[in-house]
Amino acid sequence: MTNDDLTALRAAAIAEDRCFTKGRLRDEFRMKPAPGTEPVRWYKNPYGGRYGVYRIADCVPMREKSPPTENQRLSGLRLSVLSRLNSTAGQLAHQAHTWLSQKPLFLDTETTGLGDNAEALEIGLTDTAGRVVFETRLNPTVAIESQAAAVHGIDEPALNGEPSWPGIAQQLRHAIGWRPLIIFNAAFDTRILKQTAAAHGDMAEWLDELTVHCAMKLAAGYFGATNRYGTISLASAASQAELTWDERAHSAIADARMTAGVVNVIAAHYLQLLQEQERLSGSCG
Repeated sequence: MTNDDLTALRAAAIAEDRCFTKGRLRDEFRMKPAPGTEPVRWYKNPYGGRYGVYRIADCVPMREKSPPTENQRLSGLRLSVLSRLNSTAGQLAHQAHTWLSQKPLFLDTETTGLGDNAEALEIGLTDTAGRVVFETRLNPTVAIESQAAAVHGIDEPALNGEPSWPGIAQQLRHAIGWRPLIIFNAAFDTRILKQTAAAHGDMAEWLDELTVHCAMKLAAGYFGATNRYGTISLASAASQAELTWDERAHSAIADARMTAGVVNVIAAHYLQLLQEQERLSGSCG
């Protein structure tokens, strides 16, 4: 609305001797009651309080807001960046950045099922860039459940001749070494590894000594949960991160790579905020 339009609107209301609340005076006419002006009438609101209405003829125009100075504008932008750094998303992005600084590995498994007797039949391990560190299939001691086979497409004949857990356990342990693991739904995959070891009488205490971070909890907090359990699927997290699958989903390596991609995207948000903060700090003067 131009100044001429506002002047005409005020003049018409004054000519009609109209009355308005303070809110309407402010929002529609950019006016406020003159000092000492009393409402012409009081009304009750639905919440037990009351509000007054004022004759517009007894009101005065509000001062025009001065445009912010350059320092004020920069100060507002710096506060905005600081607020985003301190937000839940900013803190989770910082967490993801911290994880990546520790040179982690990303692990995923495909399994015979979901239950207490389920075992791993494929294990994939990649680095932060998605390069394969370790990959194997396993011949489990239990049958593959039909629901699991429908997801990953692996059947029992495909595992004939593949090693069992005792044949790869030390290789896996050596491949992981001292490095932390980042796993999507870490509680599930670590349980599966322990169950696989136990099926062969291996206590595998070294699994309990690993440093493990859950990318699912990170992604659910950053992007928002997508189900009633307060979690998010890897597919949903990848979609939110605007990532696409370069290979078939639900292979251990593909899912480990996608987990790395999701964590990298979240960590990049923290770096972006730091760069923005640094740029604005350099604009002081």
